[in-house]
Amino acid sequence: MKKIALFRNVNGSPEFVDRFDTMKEASDCVASIVDGEDDVTVFDFTTEEQEYTDIIERVKSYADACDVLGVPQLDEKAMLSAGFRPDEIARRKLETITAALNEGWKPDWNNTDEYKYYPWFYIEPGKGKDPDGNPYGAAAGLSYAAAKYAASNTHTNIGSRLCFHDRRTAFYAGNTFTDLYAAILVEKF
Repeated sequence: MKKIALFRNVNGSPEFVDRFDTMKEASDCVASIVDGEDDVTVFDFTTEEQEYTDIIERVKSYADACDVLGVPQLDEKAMLSAGFRPDEIARRKLETITAALNEGWKPDWNNTDEYKYYPWFYIEPGKGKDPDGNPYGAAAGLSYAAAKYAASNTHTNIGSRLCFHDRRTAFYAGNTFTDLYAAILVEKF
């Protein structure tokens, strides 16, 4: 299917903004950006009609994500030999998959009006036992930091590198790459 790709000139090179079904949608996006920023004009944007296959159809595996980005796959054996844990490898794979699915979109953490989406998981309590025979559960998050009874208190429920530009893509990633998310969410004994 054909889509209108919108690019913004940043320091002399075009950066992908988004894809649209119509030129009107692309123009509306440009107008909203120009309206919200002082140092940008409509002349900072270009469009290109492109043949487009939905990214969700192109990224069904980690290997597909590497192909989309044009990067080599991780050498897992070498990484394990170098002391990387399986959860660290899974996280790096998810970062690659997220980058591919986002197609160049990066979250703007200074823009509080920009929505950022994450897969959300309900994790059943584990039925396993630790080495001492005690039952363990599976409470976990992508990242968490807390300092109690000190001068600071930090709380983060989800990792920022694994966010998506829309709900549909986050839902797809969470359902398709569940094994990788489980590797970083749930500690295995």
